[in-house]
Amino acid sequence: MKQKSEISGNLSGFLDRDITLKGDLQFEETLRIDGKFEGTIRSGKTLVVGETAEVNADIEVTSLYVSGRLRGSARVGERVELASTARVASDLVTSILVVEEGAVFEGHCSMSKDEASGPREIDNRSSDMKIFPSSS
Repeated sequence: MKQKSEISGNLSGFLDRDITLKGDLQFEETLRIDGKFEGTIRSGKTLVVGETAEVNADIEVTSLYVSGRLRGSARVGERVELASTARVASDLVTSILVVEEGAVFEGHCSMSKDEASGPREIDNRSSDMKIFPSSS
């Protein structure tokens, strides 16, 4: 995962691997979690779930980078990246989803540039794409 080049801004906080925290968490720029967290995370720009992290949360951030374990739900304004070590059981809403080979994702993902626009119909189909009629 290209975390080092993608993550920008000041580090607002860091929960090390020996820390367990439950509750509501808010931050301004970038937060990295390497420990255990349970609760809600809101309003930050970038959340990094490190390789040793175990997060069970309702999340609303601008960008999310996951290398560890994530459960719950996430509404992410711009981008979600799942590293090869990520283990995610979550429902995601985001504009961009990047999944490295080896990552595990179980859940539902809704992708839209404008969340209010709902599902989009794709008109330009590849010549290699095969369309199968529905069985109903």
